Amino acid sequence: MQDASALDERMNLFELIKEVSSCRVDYVKYLRPTNEADAMVDFLANDRMIKPNYRYGGFSAEKMNKKRAHIRFLLDEIRGRKDLDSELKMSFTKDLGQSWYYTELIASATDYNNGIEKSKMKRRFERASDAAFGRMHPDTFWSLMRERIAGIDVKKLKVSDLGIYHEMLGRIGVMGRNRKKHYVPDPDLVKEFGRQLRILFKGVIDHIPKDKKEFTPIEAVNIFNEIIEQELNMDFHAEVDESLLTASTHASQKKILIPGGRHDNYTRIELEKLIIHELGVHAVRAYSAEMSSLPVAAFPKSGTYSRLTEEGLAKVCEQALDGKYDDICIVRYLSIGLAQVCKKNFRETFEILWRLEHLVSKRTKEDCFSIVQRTFRGTGELPINTDLFYYRGYALVWQYVGEHIHDGGLAATLFLSGKNDFLEQKRETLVKTMREDGLIN
Repeated sequence: MQDASALDERMNLFELIKEVSSCRVDYVKYLRPTNEADAMVDFLANDRMIKPNYRYGGFSAEKMNKKRAHIRFLLDEIRGRKDLDSELKMSFTKDLGQSWYYTELIASATDYNNGIEKSKMKRRFERASDAAFGRMHPDTFWSLMRERIAGIDVKKLKVSDLGIYHEMLGRIGVMGRNRKKHYVPDPDLVKEFGRQLRILFKGVIDHIPKDKKEFTPIEAVNIFNEIIEQELNMDFHAEVDESLLTASTHASQKKILIPGGRHDNYTRIELEKLIIHELGVHAVRAYSAEMSSLPVAAFPKSGTYSRLTEEGLAKVCEQALDGKYDDICIVRYLSIGLAQVCKKNFRETFEILWRLEHLVSKRTKEDCFSIVQRTFRGTGELPINTDLFYYRGYALVWQYVGEHIHDGGLAATLFLSGKNDFLEQKRETLVKTMREDGLIN
């Protein structure tokens, strides 16, 4: 990161992109517990435990304050630049605002966990969550919840499951009304995009041995690295992380982490989806941004790099490969809604969710715990809106794919145009909060 005094109007566009990008914050690194797997075991073994006994990594307030000071400087720098058009200025501004509220999440969660002004830190955390990720829509939550419950054939339930059903309803309480129904893509669109993906990524998927039905995390990592070496020729590397329950890609470190703490091996379709999600979307889009000679690939004029776009595309690819909705997106939205709209704590959210998912999909308690853990990431007590991206993102991406499914350049736009925000998100909540907080005029 350059010193503020070294920056002036002579800085070219690539240098400015580099400076803005240097302010991005890996907030998950600070908010993810260091003992995810052990905490799950303890929580599931003790139904009187309100939340898991989480531990978190170190936090350098001095380092974070320096980053925040640089964000403020760059916001002033960009405001005064006369060589940038208004759209690109707003793109830079939103990206810096996103980074700012990530630091707000980290700082407020740390102070909350340390018992410092907990009421104030709660409000600060919730405000930062809304600004960074967008707000929960109660109408959408209740529409999804009602549809999920309606999918249970009560007449066919066993006596034991009927008891679980009534326990679940009692724990939810009075359900709110929704004024409009949530978006659902046409099943034919899902199948057609899946067909196109299988053609596009055939050389990648063919690395999965056809005579095997299950794959350990180590076997998955070996397949990842074989694909990277033989098909993609990127300087990425995959490895197993025993502390994780979900996979993640760290583009800046050129690293893909496969969870060693998950409950089961990967089925073939799960591995296909994992490869396209982490490699086809996150790694390839990051690599194409890095290799491009065009600034727009690394930082699009059309809008700030949006996790809503990125995660939405990743989940759409998974659903298309599966030929149907991956309902984990919906379940994550429901988990956040239970915490925010229904004001349920970790234990209450978990007890409702595992019952619902047991009746709907036979999802395990371990899987439900992982979903609720993400809902309360950072504190175990305060809901965070991160996973709203999955449902909201894939709904918007499906609409985009539906509009362009027969365009010859769709694949290039989605996968080979860098970290582009092809949805061109306006991010009204982010910009409004930045204005209220005096970060911009």
